[in-house]
Amino acid sequence: MKNRILHAEDDVLFSGIVKKILQQQGFEVYSVFDGEQAWQLFNGMRFHSCLLDIMMPGLNGIDLGERIRTLDKQIPIFYLSGEDIAMVSAEVFGRGGANGYFPKTFNLRELTGKLQTSLIHINNYALWKEL
Repeated sequence: MKNRILHAEDDVLFSGIVKKILQQQGFEVYSVFDGEQAWQLFNGMRFHSCLLDIMMPGLNGIDLGERIRTLDKQIPIFYLSGEDIAMVSAEVFGRGGANGYFPKTFNLRELTGKLQTSLIHINNYALWKEL
């Protein structure tokens, strides 16, 4: 089974590029274009991690991350955004529940490496929980 990622990004072109890159790395990517769509999809499917933009119409990424975190304390949440991390760090890593932040000029190896590592930790936690 491929690792399933919820990707919320309002820039359709950028979303398509990220989706293609992640699919080439073996991920199953579900892309939505606003926070409300992401929230609905998150409630309807099981995901292994979330990749969220911060600035989206309606429900922004930090509010979405906060909602996700209330339902699932373990799921890795990463932000992929054009916002200056110095300006949003407190909210992203606070109420947004972030495990990591990548600027939109991200390093592909770093992004896929972090996603893979987070999934290993989640899988190990799930195995431990079953014991």
